[in-house]
Amino acid sequence: MIKICSDSCCDLTAQQIKDNDICIIPLIVTLGDEEYFDGETIKPDDIYEYVKKTKQLPKTAARSTEDFKEFFGKLLEDGSEVIYTGIGSQLSSTFDNARRAKEELGCDKLYVVDSKSLSTGIGLLVLNACKLRAQGLSAKQIAAQMEVQTQYDQASFVVDKLDYLYKGGRCSAMARFGANLLKIKPRLELVKGKIENTGKYMGQFKVVLKKYVDDMLNKYSNIKKDICFVTHTKTDDEIVQSVIDYVKSKNIFEQVVETTAGATITCHCGENTLGILYLLKE
Repeated sequence: MIKICSDSCCDLTAQQIKDNDICIIPLIVTLGDEEYFDGETIKPDDIYEYVKKTKQLPKTAARSTEDFKEFFGKLLEDGSEVIYTGIGSQLSSTFDNARRAKEELGCDKLYVVDSKSLSTGIGLLVLNACKLRAQGLSAKQIAAQMEVQTQYDQASFVVDKLDYLYKGGRCSAMARFGANLLKIKPRLELVKGKIENTGKYMGQFKVVLKKYVDDMLNKYSNIKKDICFVTHTKTDDEIVQSVIDYVKSKNIFEQVVETTAGATITCHCGENTLGILYLLKE
């Protein structure tokens, strides 16, 4: 048996996780002195309430090497092969801890793949691995294919306000003030495993999102057509639906799936962050 697993940052829907028998290890979110598990004991609304009350951001943390050894050990004990990919190595120490756990376990049935991505950028790799498993590929073949696909994983977001990025020390007070005053919406994109500001839009959030969709879908001619995620933090239902409808109107994807980002992503972006995520053909 081949078991495919990820961390809670993959932001797949509960139904996708269940239907594909995906194993999830939750990342850690700390509110004050209390630790919580993303998706299990803390939800995004808890983040918004905490920030509103305290004017401070929660902290996020990777799972330890020991946590991963326990997590992998339970999956391996029935003789299964295990494939793991989670939040990218340049975004969190999570991958390094998972890799060390593999080394310390000394198990040749465990494969650890650096997604070089986050949110449903990870989810895309995980779902494709599940398809390859259903096609009868070996764990070694699936892991090798995942390594290749990390180069073709398109993950980007538009952020409405920089308040959470400012609170988290990821932009200056002046940048935050200017962006909010001029209604500048930065486009954050995963480039070789790092988050980079690759563009900006001016205007109302709901208006600039269509321009963002056009930019990201016109950027490549080799889009893999099976699925596109529209993933967001707390965003007005009407705005989200308008983006979904607009992506569908392009007649590119067989499926356009909405997912809500979990507590880990919410901690860093805040509400009104939305992205489209998809794979390219190799």
